[in-house]
Amino acid sequence: MSNSGGSSPFLDRPNIEDLRKEDDVVRDELIKSLEYELNTVQNEFEIQNMRLQRQYNHLEKQYKSNLDTLEKTLNDMQELHVRNESLNRNLSELKKEYSEVIEEKEIQFKTLNSDYDVVKEECEFLRNQYQTMASRVGDQEEYKKLETEASQNLIKMYENELSKQNKQIISLKKLVTEKDGELEDLKANGVIKTHQNYNTEELQELTVVNKLLKDQQVYVKELEEANMQQANELKKIRLQNESHHYWKNAFENLQKENSNFNATVQDLELENIKLKSQLTAWEAYGDDDKPDNILRELRLSKEEYKNLAFENEKLVIDMNNMKELNDEMAQERNQLLEIHSNFEVSVLNLKKLNHEIEQQKLLSFEECKILRKQLDDYLEAPESKMVNIPTKEVNNLKNLENMVDDYKSQTEDLTNELKKLNDQLMSQEPANKKRKTSDQVTINYSKRLNELQIENIRINKELQNSNNVVHLLEEKLKKLINLKERKIRILQLRDSPLLKDQFIKKKQLELLKAENEDLLSNIINSSTNDSIPRSVFETISFELQQKEEEIFKTNKKFIRLKEMFNKKSLEFIDVVNSLLGFKLEFQQDGRVKIFSCFKPDRYLMADLTKNTLKSNLQTDVDNFEELLHLWVEDRGQIPCFLAKITLLLWESSNKYQ
Repeated sequence: MSNSGGSSPFLDRPNIEDLRKEDDVVRDELIKSLEYELNTVQNEFEIQNMRLQRQYNHLEKQYKSNLDTLEKTLNDMQELHVRNESLNRNLSELKKEYSEVIEEKEIQFKTLNSDYDVVKEECEFLRNQYQTMASRVGDQEEYKKLETEASQNLIKMYENELSKQNKQIISLKKLVTEKDGELEDLKANGVIKTHQNYNTEELQELTVVNKLLKDQQVYVKELEEANMQQANELKKIRLQNESHHYWKNAFENLQKENSNFNATVQDLELENIKLKSQLTAWEAYGDDDKPDNILRELRLSKEEYKNLAFENEKLVIDMNNMKELNDEMAQERNQLLEIHSNFEVSVLNLKKLNHEIEQQKLLSFEECKILRKQLDDYLEAPESKMVNIPTKEVNNLKNLENMVDDYKSQTEDLTNELKKLNDQLMSQEPANKKRKTSDQVTINYSKRLNELQIENIRINKELQNSNNVVHLLEEKLKKLINLKERKIRILQLRDSPLLKDQFIKKKQLELLKAENEDLLSNIINSSTNDSIPRSVFETISFELQQKEEEIFKTNKKFIRLKEMFNKKSLEFIDVVNSLLGFKLEFQQDGRVKIFSCFKPDRYLMADLTKNTLKSNLQTDVDNFEELLHLWVEDRGQIPCFLAKITLLLWESSNKYQ
């Protein structure tokens, strides 16, 4: 029952339909996942593209507005320059007139100086005469002073004698009154009448007493007469002294009036001499020019001079305002240049993106080449391997090849157009020559850019589809050839410093080449035009931009360091306050204000330049001056002094609590 030539039903055969279904399922899942990734990438790309388009439109609007403002400012600057030139001309004319007036005034001043010398000599002669008169009067005054001193001495002597005599008179009057009292007592008592048997001795004593009394009365009368005479003499001497003072004051007043009269006489003589000299000068010019007419002209010239000076002040104020306006316009121009530089930076960023896109394009080209080689190898394989591949897949491969070729041709066209656009953007003419043509060109460029962007989106979609097909083909090739190849990934930073440096160097090279070509063309043409090529301005502006970026970085670093310094200084002040109990406040001119934590409203002011110490703690610390003298002046220990004050303030604050 052996069947050698036939096939047994128990042998396993591969089910081709099941394998195909599994492959189709895997392929559909891969297609769906790749389509999802493609859609996400496409959406991100469109969003980024729209954002860049908006930024580009915004920058373009800013550039146009800045160009408008630049043209306006340039027109205003031209008007201001014209006005400034006219004002400078008027000012030079006024300066010439002013110099002529100054020369005339100098001539008049020289003539007046000569007249002044003559008058000065006369004044010296009169001054000498006055000095001789004054010396005589001074001698007489000294003689009068000596007489008054002698009379005052006599008056003092008489006053002393009068005081002595007055004292004697007062004492004698007292004796007389006492004796009169005794006599009245005797008379009242009737001692003389009743006493009949009195002795001769008593009578003799009484007679002696009566004589003494009479002599004393006579002497008193004589003293009174002498006193009256001396009083009259004193009155006469006082009257003479008063008259002397009166005449002395009168003489001084007359001297003052005489000096004033002499001064007025000298002034009048000076005016007379001036008038005579002016009359002689006027007579020399002729009879027509009278003094009244010349004075009237002089007044009118003075008024004109005042008006011209006022106009000059106005012109100076206008010049200052013009300078301020010029400065403001310069600031606006600098701002516009900054905006222009920012616009150029944005253009550079767009070029960077373009460069990245080109790199991605090159990578895609390389991948397409690799796939093309693999397809060629696959197609060149022997027919024994191609038996299992259906005709549909072969047709799909051919279609894919055609699509890759179309994509390649379209990308090459786009790259050529992008290069043309970049060349046109780099070789743009200055905007100040023809405004309308530049606006039209920019509108055409924007339209062309929009069209290119739309084509780019469409091509990107096709590229994604082709990438999906390429992925499927790669998977099939992997399965067929059983090669485990790894994907090549190029890691790259978006804003690496190396790329930035390369872009800057490349830009500098391009600008220097353009500048060299323009300068060589000017030398070859040997043109006498004083204008500078635009390439020179572009190189200078690019260098300026780089310098501004460096300055911005340094300023940012300086601000950061300043913030750190302020932070650390505040931390230092807080540490000193928490550890030592004092808050330090550094002021200008080397002064330091020290506040205690126990009395924040009180302070010590230390001046480090003048080496002084001021405070308002005298009310809170009783022996403040003693502590200052002990610790600072005698011992020279300011920390001990501050520690003592903190202890006292702590004790006072605890007492109040």
